[in-house]
Amino acid sequence: MKRKIILLTISLICFLAVDAQNIVYVYGDVAADGMLPSGSKKPFHQMRLNDEGALGMSGFKKALDAVGFTVNEVYDQEIVINAEFLKSIDVLILGSNQRVFNKAEAKALKRWVKKGGGVIAWSDSGFGGEYSIVGVDNEVGRISDNALMEQFGMYFLTDNGAGNYLVNEYTQDHFINKNNKHKGVAFRGEGVSFIRVSKPAVILAKAQEGGLGGRLVVNSNDGKFNENTDVALAITEIGKGRVIGVFDRNLFWNAGAGTRLSHSDNRVFAQRIALWAAGLEYEQRFANDTNAIVSAINTPPTITIDYMYSKTDNSLAITTVITDEDKDAISLEIVWKQVKGPVDCEFENNNPNTTTPRIFMPKAGKYVFKATVLDGEFEINKFLNFVRE
Repeated sequence: MKRKIILLTISLICFLAVDAQNIVYVYGDVAADGMLPSGSKKPFHQMRLNDEGALGMSGFKKALDAVGFTVNEVYDQEIVINAEFLKSIDVLILGSNQRVFNKAEAKALKRWVKKGGGVIAWSDSGFGGEYSIVGVDNEVGRISDNALMEQFGMYFLTDNGAGNYLVNEYTQDHFINKNNKHKGVAFRGEGVSFIRVSKPAVILAKAQEGGLGGRLVVNSNDGKFNENTDVALAITEIGKGRVIGVFDRNLFWNAGAGTRLSHSDNRVFAQRIALWAAGLEYEQRFANDTNAIVSAINTPPTITIDYMYSKTDNSLAITTVITDEDKDAISLEIVWKQVKGPVDCEFENNNPNTTTPRIFMPKAGKYVFKATVLDGEFEINKFLNFVRE
């Protein structure tokens, strides 16, 4: 009897060891003005796992924890991608990195993937600094990713700064979309780095604006947009391993501009790409995710709007404060729209889905803007009137 108990214990320990999945998330360090590393300056958009602020990734980490992963982070300047580094990792996430990895590291990563490793990557102009300072055209983040991802048929394009996108149509039924290519899982991105695919990559979701108004274009640095190659979601299977490219980082952070983890199905999308990358297409992984079902009373929020006018460029910098006392896990959404004016205005970065839009008015006259705030079943409209002399 004792021998059976000992064997059972050993078997259970071995099972748990095999079943434990380790994700390593790579982050970088850049200042708003593009200085690498930030040094004495404040780091810009690091998207750290333990950061519970609006631009942090604590919600992302909790979502992955809930489906059985152990998630840790490493600083890109302190690692070398080789067999020793990768040996205890199941999925590597290229998060907010800037370091340009060398050819030896790329080869090591490919060998590891063939043996069963998983990679997830996304890019953004913000990984090179604040776009209003360094420009949306900066290539720091995508160069870092492409040094590793191009060998898998995924080449991240320069940020197009073209607005918001809702992706809910896929090219095939797949675990990532709950085996329903028609709106099985919807995810939102903002101001986007499309992935230009080539063999061996496969398109899982084409670029699509989904009703949020994002223009289907690429940055002029990347030529012309091609719907058959420039996509929102790409996957590759090489040997026993799997690789994923996602067109934006904003859908994963806690509550930043444009979109966030709680919008659409972004949270479950994050969980599903991690599980697929790890080779774990198991629906039972979601059984213990207690945060997936939330029930609470929802009441309307309060909304205040203020603005500053700049004569220099005839723009309105709007600040919207939304106060919601509920604990119902419903994330408020806002969209701005021009309803009156002598000419059409331009929203900075083509982004009307933010509490702090900047709107350029090219001609004198009276303008009216409407903010629509969605809070579950509530839709609240607020109007802002302004006369440009």
